[in-house]
Amino acid sequence: MQVSGSRGFVNNVSIMNDMDEEDFMGPSVRCVMFALENEIYGIQVSKIREVLRVGQIRSVPGANRQVLGVINVRGVIVTVVDTRIMFDMMPKEIDDLSRIIIVELDDERTVGMLVDFVMEVKDIPEKKFEALSSTKDNASRHIQGIAHYQDSVIILVDVDTIFANHE
Repeated sequence: MQVSGSRGFVNNVSIMNDMDEEDFMGPSVRCVMFALENEIYGIQVSKIREVLRVGQIRSVPGANRQVLGVINVRGVIVTVVDTRIMFDMMPKEIDDLSRIIIVELDDERTVGMLVDFVMEVKDIPEKKFEALSSTKDNASRHIQGIAHYQDSVIILVDVDTIFANHE
């Protein structure tokens, strides 16, 4: 058996690992990958405090339609938003796969984003991301870039712009 780089050769048959050699070169962006509908999204790990199973969410009367309510995370009250509604998708019933991603906006503000399910943490080479041109369209303002990586299209969400006007 001969092993070279990320490729292995067993009995003269080439075995390709999950990543190409070029994927390991250069800086990468570590992302928590999650799904909404049939799309894969990512948020940079540096913005995420933790991922929680969905427990009791207490409603807040008079809150914005996107706000599902608040949760208590070890003594800290965190507002939970429905990411589907923020992205103009139909709401979905919470199920066993649903998760709340706790995002740190700054030292004092955190918010929980309800998503369909969290997939994994993945390092994506920066060179795989394509920046979007800025437009006035709401949906694209919240996207940092799109990556074509390992047979998937990954939409990198910019949480700072999503919650920039929500104080």
